[in-house]
Amino acid sequence: MADKRQIRALMRERADAFLRTGQARAESDRILAEVESLPAFRDAACVLVYMALPDEVQTAPLLERWAAHKRLVIPRVAGEELELCEYDPTRLQPGYRGIQEPAPDARLVDPAEIDFALIPGTAFTSEQSDAGGFGGTPPYQKTSKAVRRLGRGKGFYDRLMPFLNCPTYGICYPFRVLQDIPTDPWDRPLDGLVW
Repeated sequence: MADKRQIRALMRERADAFLRTGQARAESDRILAEVESLPAFRDAACVLVYMALPDEVQTAPLLERWAAHKRLVIPRVAGEELELCEYDPTRLQPGYRGIQEPAPDARLVDPAEIDFALIPGTAFTSEQSDAGGFGGTPPYQKTSKAVRRLGRGKGFYDRLMPFLNCPTYGICYPFRVLQDIPTDPWDRPLDGLVW
């Protein structure tokens, strides 16, 4: 099995190749539609959503569609931790790694208030198959089994997830789904994955 550093390097190569295909918008729309069909998402009043990097499933359309219907929460990096803040599209500014984050005076949200959380990652495990490539429209997986996730290396979400008392789902492009990834004791599994 490749180590975490090797997998992250492979995912950067796959992401560059995928983004050159021009399929990111269509794939993001497909994946978000599957997320929105999940009962756990539909039933949630308060949803944690990440602000996407260019190589992640683009969450802006989901935020736009649901801002008037759900309490949406996005993270802000504060030192080694993530602070959760109410989403206000008029009060965003570039933050960690250039990611849009809530302004310093944004209203903080207790993690215990979150009913459903979308968690980004560099790579994820899938019980059923290794999607491997990025051509066509592969099947997505919705699962209640523990899903393993490899983050970008800073541990922000691994430190946050013990405070979330809700379903946690990863979403990713198919090229990020692998049969196996190395894990450490502090790596937190997810409840499901949509890809």
